[in-house]
Amino acid sequence: MKKYIDLQEYYDELLMIRRWLHRHPELSMEERHTSEYIACYLEKCGLTVQRTGDVGVIATLFSDRGQVSDMADEKCRTIAIRAEIDALPIQEATGLIFSSENPGVMHACGHDCITAVALCLAKILSTQRKSLKHNVRFIFEPAEETGQGAKYMMEHGALENPQVDEILIFHFANQEPRGMEIQKSITTAGVCGITFRIKGKSTHWFEPENGRDAMYGAAKLIEEIHDINAGFPAEYPFVLGFGLMKAGAAGNIMAEEAMINGSLRTFTKKDADAVLEELKKRMKRIEQETDLRITMDMGRSIPAFHNHAQLVKRGAEVGRDLMGERFMLGEKPFLVGDNAAFYAEKIPGMRTVFLAGKPGEKCCPVHNPGFDIDETVMMDALRFFYRMVI
Repeated sequence: MKKYIDLQEYYDELLMIRRWLHRHPELSMEERHTSEYIACYLEKCGLTVQRTGDVGVIATLFSDRGQVSDMADEKCRTIAIRAEIDALPIQEATGLIFSSENPGVMHACGHDCITAVALCLAKILSTQRKSLKHNVRFIFEPAEETGQGAKYMMEHGALENPQVDEILIFHFANQEPRGMEIQKSITTAGVCGITFRIKGKSTHWFEPENGRDAMYGAAKLIEEIHDINAGFPAEYPFVLGFGLMKAGAAGNIMAEEAMINGSLRTFTKKDADAVLEELKKRMKRIEQETDLRITMDMGRSIPAFHNHAQLVKRGAEVGRDLMGERFMLGEKPFLVGDNAAFYAEKIPGMRTVFLAGKPGEKCCPVHNPGFDIDETVMMDALRFFYRMVI
């Protein structure tokens, strides 16, 4: 039976890393100081470190076996662990003693915790090379929040030299106290950005008959979007979410132009195509009813993330052994998106969620100024990924 070292002694290190990162958040594609901190830490641990431009870091820990793999009968596999490093444009309101020192920027999605776990794991594994059956690749990805990071890192060779065979990603959520969940198959949604532009004709409001109100068209379109969300018969759950609208120039002038921006989140291409077709049909009807011109532009999109069956089987065995009844093998996917799905289109991948609500406290959701987690749950993640790669 395999013996594992006790990792509890690394808890203080986890806290130190997480809190430094939390105090020094940086926005997507601006993570220069964060990347420098990560690279220096990994170099001290003896990993082979590659900087990916100004932001992002790729690091590889070669097992003793991996370094002579060319002479081995069987190829030495390489397992990758992805950690996001970007923060959000949010003014922190947690009151933590290690709150953000950068005004208007905050780690409000747990990326500081994820990066801390990955760095600490790299340090632990660097002392365990003889026990490693695999090479381990660490991908510290910028710009996950904007959906740019995964492609950027792949363009810089994140899955190459050596070729990566599988990838593990994870997230911290705080809706419930300590626990762990892996979805059997689909785990995150595909997301595509959508922008509607409504073109009318401006006039002074004392003679409305001479204009065509773009704001009215935008309002009708939003009403149709809500109706689709409420009752369109898709196979899986979906959501059309629009959170930005701009219209008009002044209160006494009929709006000549309006814009609404949001996204569609679905779990299958079939559902995405059906919802978009319904949306276009209703858009055309509004055009006919109002004599407005409406265009629909599709923005950046990412696919859904499907957990690989073999990784799920292995992850579930480790999860149950570590967490007992606190581990759940889930059937219901999350409408959250993650550009790590681009990695999973190339190689087998698995996403794990660690539940980390603070016991007895009201928890603010992700992307909220008050977001925080129970830091002790970072040890669950550290132990899990240590078992997955050792």
